[in-house]
Amino acid sequence: MVGQLRPPPFPLSLNHRSGFSTHQNCGAQKGIMQSIDALFEEADAARRELELEQGTEALDADVDEADLFVNATHKIRKGQPVFTMNSRGDVHVCFGMQCEHVTLTHENQYVCNMSGYVVGVKHAEESDPGWTGRSTGSANPDDLAGTPVGGWQKRRDMWAASVASYRYASQITDDDIEPAPAMAPPPAAAPAVKRGALCVDESPDESAAPKKPRTSRKENWTSESLDKLATEANSIINNLFIASPKAPTSEEPLDPRLQNLEFVKALALRKYVKQCADGESELNLDVLSNVVIHANEFVREQRALASRRLKAAAARAKAHTHRTDAVFSGQIRNQLSQLIVSLWRASCLTKHFLQSKKGGDSFGPFASGILYALKRGLYLPDGTCVVPVLEELAAYLPALRQKSSTAKAKRLQSSSHRGICSIQRALASISEMTAEEALPARTLLRDAARQGAFLRELVSRNS
Repeated sequence: MVGQLRPPPFPLSLNHRSGFSTHQNCGAQKGIMQSIDALFEEADAARRELELEQGTEALDADVDEADLFVNATHKIRKGQPVFTMNSRGDVHVCFGMQCEHVTLTHENQYVCNMSGYVVGVKHAEESDPGWTGRSTGSANPDDLAGTPVGGWQKRRDMWAASVASYRYASQITDDDIEPAPAMAPPPAAAPAVKRGALCVDESPDESAAPKKPRTSRKENWTSESLDKLATEANSIINNLFIASPKAPTSEEPLDPRLQNLEFVKALALRKYVKQCADGESELNLDVLSNVVIHANEFVREQRALASRRLKAAAARAKAHTHRTDAVFSGQIRNQLSQLIVSLWRASCLTKHFLQSKKGGDSFGPFASGILYALKRGLYLPDGTCVVPVLEELAAYLPALRQKSSTAKAKRLQSSSHRGICSIQRALASISEMTAEEALPARTLLRDAARQGAFLRELVSRNS
């Protein structure tokens, strides 16, 4: 055992003729004993690590046996595993970077070959041969621009150019100089047109040309423009539906050692023998047999519980995969893009859009706002639902400061609030219009409500 005194490899006293004093002899002996103790400590640590991985580790003298039955975790992989079911029905449990099937691709991404999930990214700094570890970059643009087009050219000799110009000027006569052409008179300045409201003593100019009517692109509802809007809506949906929601689990992990019959049996017998040694109970063969029976029953329950949890996790993984396929199906995405285009057409016919400035409301933020409105829905004042509540789709939208978000998703997410404000103002401005003016917008909103109801039914059918 480590810590016990062992006999030295040589006697403590040496002959005085050997040339070593007693003090030097003791120092050498002490160093050898310390190195041997360190080797024994490393061997004991390796043995405990092997027993811990195999589940055959014995308890220490100061460890209470009852603490192990509270599902205390020891040598358990941290983090939440991802369960994936392949086409053959096999379930793969992926532990992220600790999975044995993770490989590094040419894009510097760690990908699990069984599930196909990207579990990590390799961050490597690019090596520059001209970088010496210090900030020695040059602020000279000639050093950063590189070689110019056509190569380097010799600089012009200004002295030679001045001499050549002087010689040429001395040979010029008055006949060689042409008279300068007469300058044309400057055109008459156009009268300034005053912008803004006229004063009380001014009258409008009747001879002024009429203003050109401003054509709005919102009124050109051709099949080509509708197809372009639907394609842009699909692109926005693809850029925003990038999050991967995870179902929270509140179950505590099980200790794998409690599923080992030999470990539990030895633990129970040790506890009973300790009680007999302390005088708390008497040694009885009947009680000893019951202890073994109860140990077998306890291990059987632990194994059954682990099997139930594994089946439940596989069912959740299958349901999650099914919902993901439903969300990323083409039918649902096309229906969602048609709903966005219908709401955009209806909003363009409202008073808010007709009186707003050109470019004040754009289609990109409007579509992002409709997608984020799937969390709470959007209703008209009379209770008609034009945007249904679909948590199955809203769960895949990126949240604030989410790691899986991209630059495009962040830009669309930041503009979604402006899109929600646009459609709410547009719906509120319908009440300020007459019944005849609001009829086209209300007709398109009824069509959008029917599309939203069909989308809700389609998502519930595929979930």
